Amino acid sequence: MRKADTSNPKSIGKMHHHLVRLAPMALFTLVLGGCATGGAGAFPGLIGPPKVKSQASDAIASFRDLPPAPAGDTAAWWARFSDPILDTLVRDALTESLSVRQANQRVIESRNTGLSTIAGYAPRLNGVLSTDTNFVEEGPKLRTATGTEVGQQTNQSSAARASWEVPLFGRGISAYVGARANDIGAKADLEAAKIAIIGDIAAAYVELRNAQLSVAYLQDDLVRAQRLAVAATARSNAGLISLSEASQAQGQAAAIGERLPDAILRARGALDRLAILRGVMPGSLDQMLAPLDDFAFKTEAPLVDAVPANFIRRRLDVKRAEQNAVLAAAQVGISRADLYPSLSISGSITQLTSLSGGAFTGRIRQGGVSPVLDIPLFAFGQRRAALTTSNARFQQALLQYRSATLNAVAEGQAALTGYDQARNRAMAGLDTERAAGVRNNATRAAYDAGIVSLRDRLEAERDFASARQTRLSTQAQYSEAAIGLYRTFAGAPGL
Repeated sequence: MRKADTSNPKSIGKMHHHLVRLAPMALFTLVLGGCATGGAGAFPGLIGPPKVKSQASDAIASFRDLPPAPAGDTAAWWARFSDPILDTLVRDALTESLSVRQANQRVIESRNTGLSTIAGYAPRLNGVLSTDTNFVEEGPKLRTATGTEVGQQTNQSSAARASWEVPLFGRGISAYVGARANDIGAKADLEAAKIAIIGDIAAAYVELRNAQLSVAYLQDDLVRAQRLAVAATARSNAGLISLSEASQAQGQAAAIGERLPDAILRARGALDRLAILRGVMPGSLDQMLAPLDDFAFKTEAPLVDAVPANFIRRRLDVKRAEQNAVLAAAQVGISRADLYPSLSISGSITQLTSLSGGAFTGRIRQGGVSPVLDIPLFAFGQRRAALTTSNARFQQALLQYRSATLNAVAEGQAALTGYDQARNRAMAGLDTERAAGVRNNATRAAYDAGIVSLRDRLEAERDFASARQTRLSTQAQYSEAAIGLYRTFAGAPGL
């Protein structure tokens, strides 16, 4: 570094003269850096990150199955189930769920990582203050500027040091594109975590209510079966029916009692799963989620956007795959820039002051500017290999982006078909339960009148209990299909 004494006006003038001489070089560097950063300067198509084409433009015209309802606001889709308890669970989970909180921290991490990367190409200015003390233990004394001998001298040095690596040949824009892709991808992950936790809580809530109703139905079936078994035993003792028929009634009651513990365990498991999803201790939600006598599954058709191009744009996994491709493209831009020269400029202004001992008189100011041009001449193909590697990773990211798009469209088709078939299955299950209920009531009346046998009565009871459990299961599957449709089509919760 060239030093210049700036303690007097002449030295200041010389320093100014040097800076004026360097000004055209700095101006040329800025212009070149701006052109190169934009990717359209003297090296079009060779610098900066490559473009990532959106896959939405290649989407099919329409889905195979038409949506069940026109598009609408799906930001709070769980509210369409009209269940205040579910609404409370979801809204609390959006702020307290461990997965959502972790995703939010990843957003903060990626945003600040990007800021740190971009800031690396900004000019840096550091201030340094140091004090040096020299003293004599043995031997000749130290001399001051006036020739006086002293035993100790203390000098202070203060400096301002600036440095800048000029982001030439697309380095700056590549760093910015990569940082922005990281930020957008992390935000997409956060929204995906929200959708996942909402869908998981809604599905677990449906499973809980299904298990609780199944327990209630089994308990009701058990009471009727036990009453029928007692009556059958009395008739058998009176010689009105055979012992075999009475044993059949007792066996049917025992079979219902055998299924009841599994249903209770399933309800307890759903309770614990909901608590974990909410981020609270298992058991703390038991009172809030107590069984409801009047609970009914919501079967209203959800509102979805059935335009495939819009659907692809809203899919967060597709957006994440797109940003991964953009991030890989940014790395290609940086690898391209590494093939070209790099320029860094550093400068400093230093002031020396003698605090005691008088090593020199007055103050000494020194300044200097040092531009450094680093030109890659021969690296045994290392930088070319790095560029080839970056290009290969970029192509892999593009293929993954394409694969995510195709899988999203297939998932959308499957969600629409699944919802449609779940609705048909639920309606069939309801019709089957109605028919079994009519038959059961008629058989009960006929049995009381002595028209049909106990075997017919037991068969009708068994068929009605089975049809009711099947209807309960198909209704739960219908609600789960609606949740799956929302999860697939709704996009970001927007909360």
